Amino acid sequence: MGEALTVSDHAPPSDRQSVVADEAETDSEPMAMRWTIGRVLGVTVMVAIAAFWAVVFSGLPRRENPDWLDDRAFVTRTEERCLDLLADLKRLPNGAFITDHRERAVVLDQATDRVEEMVDAIEADAPTTGDDHTSVSGWIADWRTYIENRRDYADRLREDPEARLLLDQSLGGDSVDKPIEIFAQVNEIPDCATPGDVG
Repeated sequence: MGEALTVSDHAPPSDRQSVVADEAETDSEPMAMRWTIGRVLGVTVMVAIAAFWAVVFSGLPRRENPDWLDDRAFVTRTEERCLDLLADLKRLPNGAFITDHRERAVVLDQATDRVEEMVDAIEADAPTTGDDHTSVSGWIADWRTYIENRRDYADRLREDPEARLLLDQSLGGDSVDKPIEIFAQVNEIPDCATPGDVG
C-alpha cells in the first residue's frame, strides 16, 4: 500500500539530478528557435515590406511607367526651358493685382504667348521615334489643349470680369492640367507642370 513511485524516484540521486537538468534545459530553450506558422508568416510579411521599400527607393517603378523618358538629355533641356518660362512669367505684371479685367486679359495673352513658345521649343526638340516620341507627343497635345483653354479664358475675361479659367478634360477624364503635372512628376521635372500664373 503506499504511494506510487515514479521511475525518477527509483533512480539514484545522480540520475535524478541529470533528469532535472535536462528538463530545465528544455524549458529554457529560446522561443525564437520554435518556428510556428504565426512566426513564419510574420517573418514573411517583414521581408515583403523590406523588399517593397527597396524597389520604391531604387526608382524602378518610375522606369516602368510608360511616361518615363529614356532620353534624359532631352529631359534636362526641357527642364531648363520650363525654368526659363517661369522666370519670364515673373517679369510680367501680377494678374492678382490688376483690377481692370481687360488689362488682365492682355497680360494673360502675353503670358500664354510665352507658354506657347516654350511648348513649340520642346516639340521641336522632342524625340522623333520610339516610346519617348509617343509619350512626349501625348504630353505636347495636352499642353496645346491647355493653351487653347487659356486663350478662351482671356477672350471671355475681356467681356466678363467674373470669367474663370475652364479646363478641358484629358483622355483619362481629369482636367488637362493633371496629366501634364503627372508626366512632369514621373520624369522628375516638377517645374514643367502648368504654371500657376492664371490664379
